[in-house]
Amino acid sequence: GAVGNGLKEKDITLSIALICGSILEAHGVEVGYTRTTDVFMDLTPRADKANKFKADVFVSIHVNSAASPTATGLEIFTTPGQTKGDELATSIGEQLIKDFPDFTFRADYSDGDVDKEAKFTVITKTNMAATLVEYMFIVNPKDAQILKTHQQSFALSTAKGILNYLGIKYKETADTIKLEMLGQVRYISGVHKN
Repeated sequence: GAVGNGLKEKDITLSIALICGSILEAHGVEVGYTRTTDVFMDLTPRADKANKFKADVFVSIHVNSAASPTATGLEIFTTPGQTKGDELATSIGEQLIKDFPDFTFRADYSDGDVDKEAKFTVITKTNMAATLVEYMFIVNPKDAQILKTHQQSFALSTAKGILNYLGIKYKETADTIKLEMLGQVRYISGVHKN
């Protein structure tokens, strides 16, 4: 993955994925991972693993990079055309926009929704609703700082978007999850297991 400002994409994305997965599991969602440790897996095997798992949704979690250190913001991708992936991407994208109004969201509304379209291997070779999320630009010093401090809040926002797509209401309980949200430490009630 990408590197920049002393950070490695592989570390950030694994953290976000594991936290997001635990929130989903707490809502009764069965979660399958392409990895849960620091191992590398090629792109096609990732899609194959999701297909074998017979998942309903596939969310590929990434950190963006660019030649310019001024590139900034969040992005979400689906395959070309209107698919179930567009509905999933819209649900997650709109949640990210709501939760992070001060961050740039690099949307493409040309087809009526927030996602950009690309033929990324992991979303073209999966059989289910699939999307790829890019959380900020690791080469941008300001974005890199956000990536250091907002992993839990990105995970929560993404999980809420997935739950909304699945028709599952996000529930808060007395179990607390410490989140760093928009630069302020807040304590948000945890999740309720159905």
